[in-house]
Amino acid sequence: MSKFYVETGNVRPSQSTAASWMRAFLNHLRSFLYFQFRAPWVVRGGFVRIPWSVELWSPHKSITMGHRVQFGKGCLVHCDAVFGNSVLIARNVAFINRDDHEIGIVGKTYWDSPRGDNYRVVVEDDVWVGHGSIVLSGVTIGEGSMVAAGSVVNKDVPPYSIVGGVPAKVIRKRFEDEDTERHKRLMGRME
Repeated sequence: MSKFYVETGNVRPSQSTAASWMRAFLNHLRSFLYFQFRAPWVVRGGFVRIPWSVELWSPHKSITMGHRVQFGKGCLVHCDAVFGNSVLIARNVAFINRDDHEIGIVGKTYWDSPRGDNYRVVVEDDVWVGHGSIVLSGVTIGEGSMVAAGSVVNKDVPPYSIVGGVPAKVIRKRFEDEDTERHKRLMGRME
């Protein structure tokens, strides 16, 4: 495999080298066009795979993405957000603003109430967010964590944990403590 492709994407075992190169080229082209024309204000630190069906909007035009961030089809980012490195986001995941509409103003309809924009989402390195999950702004999804499909994340997710449910709760740790330390060492993340 080429160094270019190995660094930028995940290879399907059954795909030929030519097909892998073509897939990588088309993904790069699509991402380039997406960020040139649809979201030129997004700050990227490296390779991002983003389908045309992904919708990015931020009240402060503040979305930052690290290296190797991959979105599934139909995702929404409707808040300020920071995505770390090596992040996988499955299809139909929504990152939404916690205070999008004020609800407690007496004498005003929802329509006439002011909109808030005080929070952002932080998705740290090596995170996988499962299909159809909803992540509210104001939370941090810790390094090495996984969010199970269909979850609603309304509070911080501890590093190296697996969360799921509505609202999302810790199901278990990703690794045992000694394996977490070994994983960090192998990934070059030890202080």
